[in-house]
Amino acid sequence: MICCIIIAHGKPLPRKFAAMCLHAARPRLDDLLGIALSLTCLVHCLALPLLLFLAPALGAWIDIPEWVHAAILMIALPAAVIAMTGGRQRHGRTIPALLAAAGIGFLAAGLAAHEGWLALPDPETADRLLTSIGAVTLAAAHLLNRRWRHDFGEHLG
Repeated sequence: MICCIIIAHGKPLPRKFAAMCLHAARPRLDDLLGIALSLTCLVHCLALPLLLFLAPALGAWIDIPEWVHAAILMIALPAAVIAMTGGRQRHGRTIPALLAAAGIGFLAAGLAAHEGWLALPDPETADRLLTSIGAVTLAAAHLLNRRWRHDFGEHLG
């Protein structure tokens, strides 16, 4: 980026820096690619929490196999443990791990309600509510953990 700014101002570069610079058309292509990837990331980041939040409600219209609840929990648990452990080692804060534990707890309670292991008057509503709260809480934990890892400077290394 610095090379491009210097070239744009017409200042000559030392030979060792000139070899690192891109041709004039390549920065535009690289910028377009970067913008496209950033927008893709933005759509993903905005859509994923919405989909996680809506997933239990979508179950009323989509026939989801019974084992999916347990499979999601079995994937979410180790992913959360790995992410939160790495984050704790990096930024030293426990709040994301506590939020993740609460989120996993809500997901587990949603699974228990879904399977009928809890004596509730309306297990279907309890399943949707608990799973939604768990998914949003877990997503918030991951976002906070990512933010603090970024603030700590992990993006530089």
